Amino acid sequence: MSGESSKRFGPRYGSRIRKNVDEAEKNDNDRYERIAAGIWKDKKTGEKVAGGAYKTETGATQIMKKALQKDLEVEELEEAKEQLEDE
Repeated sequence: MSGESSKRFGPRYGSRIRKNVDEAEKNDNDRYERIAAGIWKDKKTGEKVAGGAYKTETGATQIMKKALQKDLEVEELEEAKEQLEDE
């Protein structure tokens, strides 16, 4: 069940963990390569970024993006309200 990358773990850690490691390390077409758990390196620029253990983006990233988008929408609504009040 596990691939080539996780064979170094032998029977340890369980099949799901080994599968996650395989998926994280096999993404050749991805922009980032996994250096260690939670540390990713951009293949083009060499910049290191923090992310999830097995994926570059976590659920927290998506939540933060939504929160920032909502904040921008609220600001736009407040500006529109002020413009209407000025007229």
